[in-house]
Amino acid sequence: MTPTSDTGLRIRALADQAVAAALESDWTRASDLNAKILEAAPDDIEARNRMGRALLEQGKLEEAKASFAEVLKVEPYNSIAIRGSQRIGQLLEHHTKPTVTTSRTQPRLFIEDMGKTGILRMINPAPPHILARYSAGAECQLKEQEGLMAIHARDGELLGFLEPKVGRRLIDLIRTGNQYVAAIVSNDQQNARVAIREVLQSVENSSRISFPGHHRPAETKERAYIKGNFFRFGRDADEDGDEDSDEAEEGTTEGSGVETGDESETVEEPLIVDTGDEDAEEEEEE
Repeated sequence: MTPTSDTGLRIRALADQAVAAALESDWTRASDLNAKILEAAPDDIEARNRMGRALLEQGKLEEAKASFAEVLKVEPYNSIAIRGSQRIGQLLEHHTKPTVTTSRTQPRLFIEDMGKTGILRMINPAPPHILARYSAGAECQLKEQEGLMAIHARDGELLGFLEPKVGRRLIDLIRTGNQYVAAIVSNDQQNARVAIREVLQSVENSSRISFPGHHRPAETKERAYIKGNFFRFGRDADEDGDEDSDEAEEGTTEGSGVETGDESETVEEPLIVDTGDEDAEEEEEE
């Protein structure tokens, strides 16, 4: 094995360890591992972006900003670095620190058969500098508030609300015994999104679908809501890879707050979910 190939294997091994550390929310270890990669390969863009995220999570905003700036010198249009820099700018401008992501990111929570999981847009989201405190993948809580379903961060901060139609359905399902977990998908105020997954269905709701629409009982394949890159680099990598799918997202059912797509999507594309027929399905259930 040549020295070059040996170095490449070592870098890939370190990169895998760095990703694993980030998934475990071990940000000190993640930054240390990415620093080792950059010692051997200073031009490794992915490692610099991961380093920026790890430093940001530790509240080292100036160092994180410098890491993203190094990426932008080489790739001025790198969306991960651009959004990372914008997020840091919001935090610095308002003299605040990010809320450290401490819970283990569980990709499995966001991979489920159709009807069990939805990626939902938030309405009336919090101001940008509030959303900037929370990273993609951070757990959040669902709370009923004046007839609407509110999305709160684990520290209690209000992040936004679900569309009324979707929110009312989930409120009713929760009241009758269903349980859900949720996490932030996007902290961009213009496109704030949350992933919600049903983890327990009550007997009373055995015939009800949490996220109705294009649900086919014969469908047995599980499909991922979030691209693999999301768990390697965070929300920005996922959105970077979705640039070509923006037109598909514009096809979101109006007023539903649930993203849709077409059946030609691969396993890493957002799942097809639509609530356009929700009222009809409610009537059928009754």
